[in-house]
Amino acid sequence: MQDDKIKDLLSGTKMKAGENLKYRIMQQIETEKALVPKRSVSSRPVIKNMLTVFGVMYALIAIVGLAVYSTSGQSGLSSATFLVPVILISSVCSMFWMISLYDDRRRNKHRAK
Repeated sequence: MQDDKIKDLLSGTKMKAGENLKYRIMQQIETEKALVPKRSVSSRPVIKNMLTVFGVMYALIAIVGLAVYSTSGQSGLSSATFLVPVILISSVCSMFWMISLYDDRRRNKHRAK
C-alpha cells in the first residue's frame, strides 16, 4: 500500500528527454559506427582454395593415369612414364597453392592497415 503511494509520488517527478536530445544521441551513435573501421572478410576461404587446387591436381593425375594405362597397361603405371608427370603435376599444384595462400594473407594484411 505504501509502496504504491511512493510510486505515485515519484512518477510525477520523472523528467522525460526531449526529441532534440534523442536525435543528438542517435546521431552520435551513428557517427561512431561510421568512424569505426570495418573488418574485411577474406575473399576466398583457405579450404575452398585448397579444394579447388588439389581437385584440379587429382583430375590431371587421373587423366595422365588413364592415358598411360590405355597405352601401356598395368605395368605403365609403375614406370617413369607415369611417375615423372605425376611428380611434376603435384609439385606445380602445390607451389601454386602455397603462392595463392601467401598472396591471400598479404592482401588481408594490406586491407587491415
